[in-house]
Amino acid sequence: MFGQGINFGLLAAASVVADFLVVAGGGGGGANVGGGGGAGGLRTSYGSTSGGGSSAETDKVTLTDGVTYTFTVGAGGSLTGRFDGYDSGGQGSDSSISATGLTTITSSGGGWGDVGGNEQGSGNAGGSGGGASSYNGGSYSGGTGTANQGYAGGAVTGSSGNWGGAGGGGAGSVGSNGNPGTIYADDTGGKGGDGLAVSITGSSVTYAGGGNGTIDTTQPTGGGGYHGTSDSSIGQRDGTVNLGAGGRGGSNPGTTYREYGAGGSGVIVFRLPTAAYTGYTTGFPTITTSGDDTIFKYTGSGTYVHGGTAPTNLMYYLVLAGGASGASNGGGGGAGGLRTSYGAQGSGGGGSLESAITLSNGTYTITIGGGGAGLNNTTDYQDRGNAGSNSTITGNASVSTNGGGAPGSNDLLASSGGGCGGGQGAHPSSGRSAQAGTSGEGYAGGAAPSVGHPYRGGGGGGTGQAGFSNNAGNDTSNGGDGLAVSITGSSVNYGGGGGGTGGTGSGYSGPGGTGGAGGGGNGGAYNGSGTAGTANTGGGGGATGDAGSLTSGAGGSGVVILRLATSTYSGSVSGSPTVTTSGSDTIIKFTGSGSYTHS
Repeated sequence: MFGQGINFGLLAAASVVADFLVVAGGGGGGANVGGGGGAGGLRTSYGSTSGGGSSAETDKVTLTDGVTYTFTVGAGGSLTGRFDGYDSGGQGSDSSISATGLTTITSSGGGWGDVGGNEQGSGNAGGSGGGASSYNGGSYSGGTGTANQGYAGGAVTGSSGNWGGAGGGGAGSVGSNGNPGTIYADDTGGKGGDGLAVSITGSSVTYAGGGNGTIDTTQPTGGGGYHGTSDSSIGQRDGTVNLGAGGRGGSNPGTTYREYGAGGSGVIVFRLPTAAYTGYTTGFPTITTSGDDTIFKYTGSGTYVHGGTAPTNLMYYLVLAGGASGASNGGGGGAGGLRTSYGAQGSGGGGSLESAITLSNGTYTITIGGGGAGLNNTTDYQDRGNAGSNSTITGNASVSTNGGGAPGSNDLLASSGGGCGGGQGAHPSSGRSAQAGTSGEGYAGGAAPSVGHPYRGGGGGGTGQAGFSNNAGNDTSNGGDGLAVSITGSSVNYGGGGGGTGGTGSGYSGPGGTGGAGGGGNGGAYNGSGTAGTANTGGGGGATGDAGSLTSGAGGSGVVILRLATSTYSGSVSGSPTVTTSGSDTIIKFTGSGSYTHS
């Protein structure tokens, strides 16, 4: 059946009681020996215990025929770009269930972890509170949690000249305190608070653990953002997606695992008797059964229409623009922007899943954006890369995505925003913050602060992840990963950012950054060229190194994919797209410009 509507007929009475689990997005960790992010708030009516040590809620959801129940899944606390100096983590976003006649059920986003250094202080309040941090003296409290949702973050007691980040609070326990010692070797970071195990899906899953705090040389294990175990083991930075976990705090900018973590997105689970499941869903939840019950697991926002009939006159789309080329001796190219109405993952840059197109007779015209042209050091030395071009659907509908942002070079030509932001080039006298991508299309490129060995370019932003920055040691500035979407019937990554250069001379030379998953090209070392983004993935091109007549990689071209019920497909196309089927749907994949005429 087209889409995901499943009709079982009106098998039950007009109303039925459903259980719920609502977990919000986790907070991000703080940079520069920061506190861990607090977990997203957790509310549930299933089992015996809810978040923050409260009893499970007794007011369940009474379903009524013809009513639409809307599920909004909160995003994790985002980062403007890794290594962006001294930033606190982003606040997690709320998750909720709402409907006519229902008192909205809302879980609060996790509190951000505080940043060490010049902005020391307390963690922020949230569903669970963010962890505090301290530098050069001072004592600070963790952010408070929300009653019936989660616990507080850990506190710190400062010691002059030393560092220590506390753990973020979890749904199951308070974050542990950070403990800056009298000497660096005595410093300890706080473990994130534990999550809460709930069996609403039919098996026990632990949700909403807090992110760990950090110090210079070691980190605790556990919590939600998890850990690095030594200075040579980076570990997991980001809170786990769709568990509402808090992000890990970042360590000192001079150490290996200094990057800090974003919060993990939330999740909503809805459980009702199978005999009463009479409607259809939108938003692509995972639908399973356990005993006599049907379970909807929403990892992205959507709806359940109780007692309704699924429409068949919809057309889903993925529109991906062309990626930018890599810079000459600088940053990696930003990937092309991505918007889609198919799947549970949402659109690029953490954007929401878009509404499908309601089909009408007429022509849908497709334009595929090209990738930015690569550069040659002989003629384009230390030039900014070339931006990618937009992809569009016009005519009977209007959808447009922006070409990838041009990356900056090492002579202080800054990168630009785009569908995804281009990576920054660096210079010893001036650092630059990351360039943002377009909201709902892609993430920022990697920053280029003037710390350590700054002659390295940041990675280009991807549709699924920000580009990485590179400012010390021999770390690589990788492009951000692209977003995985299954609109063709199998999961494919689209829109990986290009890798930045590894250096500008033998004294500052490291390996070039790896291109992000989804067609991003690799950056070149000091004496190496960048590689091109893959065609029809919107991947950013890799930057060239400094030596000789090297070349940067061109950006990859974009793609547009349409998916509609085979029973409604007219068969009238131009431009030679690839036409396939998956289940009861037809998929039209345009790698060059063309059209689909519906009749």
